[in-house]
This record gives sequence, structure tokens and C-alpha cells, in this order.
Amino acid sequence: MSTEKKKPDSLIWNKETVRVLRRRLGWSKSDLARRLRCPSDFIENIEAGLSEPSSEYCQILELISHQAEECCDQVQNTARAEIILDQDTLGQIHSDSLPSDEKDILS
Repeated sequence: MSTEKKKPDSLIWNKETVRVLRRRLGWSKSDLARRLRCPSDFIENIEAGLSEPSSEYCQILELISHQAEECCDQVQNTARAEIILDQDTLGQIHSDSLPSDEKDILS
């Protein structure tokens, strides 16, 4: 049984790459399962190396990965903004509270 699925110019989707993508996006196994429209125990089995994603799931994972790349800055800044909002009882973010490299992104 092969543990890898690959198509030209795409990632190899195995237990490690699925786990890395999921964690990079900050998703739980249930979050990823919901987006793939599969049971969450299937994601657990993939990450444990007991199952492998079908070609259909690999295509969806590829799409999710490309979307994550395209909006990487936005995803990172959203997470940072949520942390700042959690700390700020007024629920507002001031550019002064962001590191200088992030001020340029918000401008």
C-alpha cells in the first residue's frame, strides 16, 4: 500500500504533509474533516498513517494549500489580530500595537 499520492507539480499528500497543512492553518482534525467532507476519524487515520487520502481528497488538499499560500499574510495577520483583540477589551486594533513590519501591511 502506497503512503503517497502525487500529481505533477503538486505536493505529496501523506500523513506528514496533511498534518503540517492542518497545523499551519490552525485547524483541528474536525475542521479539516469538515472542509474535506469526511469523518474526522478519517483525518486521524491519515495522520496516523493508517489511511491515505484519495485522489479526490488530494485535489481538495492541493486547493486548500494553494489558497493558504495566496493569503498567507492575511491568515497570519488575522491570527495576530485575534490575539490582540482578545487582549483588548475595547475590541479595537490600533496600528501602534502591531510590530512595524505589520503596519505596512495594514496601510
